[in-house]
Parts: sequence; C-alpha cells; structure tokens
Amino acid sequence: MVRVLYAEDDPQISQMVQLYFMSTAPECRLEVVKSGLKCLQRMAEDRFDVVLVDLMMPELDGLEVLGQLAARRDPTPVILVSGHGQNELAVRALRAGAVDCIDKNSAEFRQIPELVRRVHARHQALSSTPPWASVPTEVRVTFVESSQIEVVSVVKFFNRNAPGLRLSVVLPDAFGADLDHQLGCDALVLGSGLGTSLSLEILRKVRSRSGELPIIVISDTPKSDTAVAAFKLGAQDFLVKKDGFQLELVFSLNNALKHAATAQLNVRLTRELAILNQSLEGQVVERTRELRALSGRLLQIQEDERRAIAQELHDQIGQMLTGLRFQIEAGKKSGANLGEALQLTDEILGCVRTLTLQLRPRILDDFGLQPALEWHLDLFRRQTGMTVGSDFALPAGRMPGGIETVVFRIVQEALTNVARHARGAETNVTVVLAGDGNLIVEISDRGPGFDVERALVKRDSLGLAGLVERVQLAGGRIEIFSCAGQGTRIHAEFPLPAPAIAP
Repeated sequence: MVRVLYAEDDPQISQMVQLYFMSTAPECRLEVVKSGLKCLQRMAEDRFDVVLVDLMMPELDGLEVLGQLAARRDPTPVILVSGHGQNELAVRALRAGAVDCIDKNSAEFRQIPELVRRVHARHQALSSTPPWASVPTEVRVTFVESSQIEVVSVVKFFNRNAPGLRLSVVLPDAFGADLDHQLGCDALVLGSGLGTSLSLEILRKVRSRSGELPIIVISDTPKSDTAVAAFKLGAQDFLVKKDGFQLELVFSLNNALKHAATAQLNVRLTRELAILNQSLEGQVVERTRELRALSGRLLQIQEDERRAIAQELHDQIGQMLTGLRFQIEAGKKSGANLGEALQLTDEILGCVRTLTLQLRPRILDDFGLQPALEWHLDLFRRQTGMTVGSDFALPAGRMPGGIETVVFRIVQEALTNVARHARGAETNVTVVLAGDGNLIVEISDRGPGFDVERALVKRDSLGLAGLVERVQLAGGRIEIFSCAGQGTRIHAEFPLPAPAIAP
C-alpha cells in the first residue's frame, strides 16, 4: 500500500484527484488536507510514501512547506502541483527539493496517479542503492560542452578557484561512446553549448543508467519550461549562463555532492541499523527461549522435589500414623498400655526431623558449609552403611550464601545418586579452596558408571540436569565424567570474590 498525502485548498480539485486515484490506483491510499500547515502536522504525526503539495495555498504555500521539510530533514519525496503561469515558482520549488511537478490545468494532470507510482518507485530504488563510503577528497567532474571558448573559461576558473574539482572535458559527439567509463565520475555538468534538446536527451540517457549521479544543467536561456523539464528528468540544479555563473556552478556542485553524500550515508546507516535491530531481535528471541526453557526446567525440578516429599510423607509417616491410630484405638477399648504408641510417635518425630534437615538443614544457615557437609556425610554413612572419604579445606569465614547452598546441594544430590546406582562403591567427597581463589568441588565413586549425554537429555533425569543448572545459575562451571564400568567423577568450580575468602 502506497500512502499519499495531498495538500490542496480547492475542494473541486481534491475531489477530482480522489476520483483519479480510486479508479486507476487502488494500491494507493490518498489522504487530503486543506492547507500547508495541516500537511506539515500530518507528516509529523504519521509516515507517508509520497506527498503532493499545491503551490499556492493559504497560511503556508508549497515553497514554505518544502522549506519546513528541508529543515526537518524529511526525506519524503514531494511532488509540486502548480497552476497555469506559475512556472517561475515551480522552478524555485524544484530547486528547493521537490522531486517533480505537474500543472493542474494540463491534460497530463489526469495521469497524476502514474506520476506518484514513478516517484515512489524511483525513491525506493535510490534508497536501496549501495552508498558511497565517503565524499572523495578530489571530486571527478565530467563536463560535456561543445564550445571551446566555454571549456577554456570554465577549466581556467576551476583550476584557479576550485582545485578539488577535477574536470574531464567530453565533447557531445564523443559522449556515450563509453558511457560506463564516462559515468564513473562524482558529478556531471551539461554545458550551455549543447542546446536545450541535446542537454535533455543526454540527461534522459544518463538517468536511465544512473539514478544517483548529481547532474547540473547550464543553459544560455532562462526559459522556465526548459528548467522544469530538466528537473523532471532528474537534474539536481539548472543554472543560467551569465556573468559569474562559474562561481555559482562551484557552489551548486558542492551542494549537490553534499546532499548526495548525506543521502547515501543515511541509506547506509539505515541499513546497518536494520541489520543491527534484526540481530538484536534474534538474540532477544534466543535468550527469551533459553530463559523460558530454564524456567520450565526449574519449575519441573521444584515439582519433582515436592513429589519426593509427598512420597516420603505417604510411604513412611503416613503408614506410621495409621499404625499409631490403630494402636491408640485398641488401647482405648481395652485399657492396654500405650507405651508402644508413644515409641511409634517418637519414631515419627525423628523421621520428620530427619526429613526436615535433609530439605534445609539449619546447620548450613547457622554454622556454614563445612559443618553442614560433615553432618550430612555422617548422616549418609549411618543411613546407608557406606564408607565415604572426605577432604575439606575451606576458608574460616563464611562464603556467599548462594554458593554454600549450591555446593551443599551438589554433594547431597551426588551422594543420593551413589546410594541409588553405586551402593557399596568406594566414594570420596572433596571441597577445597584452590590457590587461584576458585572453590573446587569433586565427588567421585567406583560404581558402574553411565552415559552422561544420554542421561542429561532424558526427561526422567531431573536430578542430574538440575545439578548442572544449579551450578550454571551460580556462575560456576561443571564437568561430569563417567564411563560404563569405570565409575563417575563430578567436578565443579566456583569463582569466589576476594572478600568472601577472607578469614
């Protein structure tokens, strides 16, 4: 959809243009405003692809609208709509930045939708043209001129007053013989000696090959019709040959080159920004996906822990409480001694205390990591009957709470896996502070071993996967080594901040 804004104070003209667009340009969406001021307001509020501006309007005329848009650096292409006898003003508007113009009293005014299509297509093509890296320090200007006197005059003036503009003179008869080479310049000047017809023909030919090359036309006649035709064919400027026009030509070339370089830079920056935005969006999507997966895994781990607690409560405490209820009921009916019930109650309380300590031992919060690890290893030995060696060398002071919790959980989960899969195997737990300030945690056993990659991707291996994620979330790194028949070794490292290892 091509969005078109038309500023026109004559309701009959605007209604007629709306009918033209409705009947011949359904892909265009036309919006009409009644003044130049309203046109500027709408362009500040929204984006349009092409703007049509009437030359004579109340409040702000077409020239003033163009001036305001130039001050805003608004790149939207503007087509000037003029009336009969307004050619001089039309030339001024084209020199001020309008990309084309059309006479509302002419027969071609009915083709205004087609003009909008061409301008929009040309603007898109220019926007997609690969930009120049920078304005060259020495500008190459091709000067097409048939008058030898004019060539000598212009070349002498440029050599003396504009040494940065290097002119290459080409005669009209020779121009076009090697057009690709001749257009390998930074700007093109068509001299007054060519005449109107030849200048416009060359301009048309060049524009069909190069849409961005700055072109300046010099004429020996101030006819506005010729100037309008030159601008409509894509000239950047139209100069009338008169005393001192060489200086005006230098100014015009510098201005055209500056605008071309700025436009090319804007295109390049827009492209780079679009690529950067696309890259950032991709990174955000990827990070969001990873965070969602991690959150899902953590929630799944939490649910698994809750499930384990529920199973323990059901299988042990639930059965004990059921037995206690039967004994108390029997004792109540027979008047029997309730000593066994009291003993069973003590067992239940002991079981609850043990379960609570396993979930979150108070000793970890109150005394720190090493006492908590020593307590847990002693409890593990008593519960399983297994022999577990230990080597602890930790700083006397407390470490960050998050690190202590993660290390405790690593040891707890690793020993749980040993009890399940490697019962009776020789097991060792090492937690030491290395010389480089890293905390080293290692649990090894001589059990049957397993396929690590396969275990990590299995959905029922939440304990191992949760252990890896705990370490990564705490800023550490973890490696798991295991092979069938060769045991298992879990190695984790955590960088500790300097204050955390101070005694």
